[in-house]
Amino acid sequence: MEEFFEQIRDRFRSLDDEEKNLIRALVGTPEGRVLAKVLGPELMAQIRLRTPTGSTPRRGLGAR
Repeated sequence: MEEFFEQIRDRFRSLDDEEKNLIRALVGTPEGRVLAKVLGPELMAQIRLRTPTGSTPRRGLGAR
């Protein structure tokens, strides 16, 4: 199982910054929660995502 997790980490590292930010932006969204359910707690425990880089926090009514 550890080999599988290492492959996942390597695949994520090979993404460009824009692709990484797309995944990071899913955290806390309905889409991200569904993806976490599909991937399961074992895989999600292995993933530590930072906030997207270079993004401006959303403000106002559009942030909902």
